[in-house]
Order: sequence, then C-alpha cells, then structure tokens
Amino acid sequence: MRESWFWIGKYLIVIVVALVLGSVLAGLEPFKSARIGTARVGAGALVQFISQTGALALLWALGFRHANQLRRVGGPSGHLAATVLALVTLIVVASAYAVLLRFITPMLAADLKPIVDWLFIVAILGAALWLLWVLFTDSEALIEAVGNIAASKKKQALPADQRIRP
Repeated sequence: MRESWFWIGKYLIVIVVALVLGSVLAGLEPFKSARIGTARVGAGALVQFISQTGALALLWALGFRHANQLRRVGGPSGHLAATVLALVTLIVVASAYAVLLRFITPMLAADLKPIVDWLFIVAILGAALWLLWVLFTDSEALIEAVGNIAASKKKQALPADQRIRP
C-alpha cells in the first residue's frame, strides 16, 4: 500500500502562513509602538519571535514525520530517514540561533551573549556531526537511492521500444 505524501503540503502552507502572519502583525502600528517589560521589548518583536519559533517547530515536526514515513515505506528509502531527520535538525538549530538572538538581544546582558553563542555553537556542531555520521553510516543506501532515481529517469527518457522489460 502506497502512503500519501500530500500532508507535506499542509505543513508547508501552515509554516508559510505563520511566517507571513507574524510579519504582518508585527508591522501593525499597535504592535510597533507597544513595549513589554523593563527591557522595552517591542510587542512586534514578540509576535515575530512566536511565529518564527512556531514555524521552526513545525519544520522539525515535518522532518520527523517524513522520516517516520520513510521508515514505514522501507526499502532503500527507509535508510534515508535518519539523514532527513539529521538534516532538518541542523537547519532548525542553526535558524533558531538567529530567531532567538534577534528577540533576546535587548534583554541580554553583555556578559551572557558569549554563553548563548557558545551554546548554539555546540548545538550546531552536534547537529552537523550527527548529519555527517548518518551520511557516513548510510552512504551505501544513499548511493543506491540516487542510483535508482537516475536509472528510473534514464528509463523514462528512452523510447518505449528501447526500454528493457523485466
């Protein structure tokens, strides 16, 4: 039984809508002028932080569900599940640094910024090492999957009378 992949579109639509809605709301005058707390953080910055954090969480959930579906499908593509999850994790962790830093900079003491920087450096390096390890351990499956895709495209490009029949 083939599983449907249409759910990916739903995730992508919600991610795009969250980002656009966050930008639109943050640009409205009430959000621009309102300040929160003693650090005087703008309400617009808070709205953007929430929308971008939500979009990153949904992106990671998309990658997690995609990896699970690849495992369920099995075969050569099942070995790519760990690669997909590691890649999405690297993208989300690297993006989370920019999202978080943009929001907390007005509230962050100067001596704490290097700590935040190093925490994200370690997290990004950890995610990158995980991706490299997965690529190394599953390289044969990756090569096989790419080879199968190339062979199927080559087979489709041939005229019907020249195709090899199994």
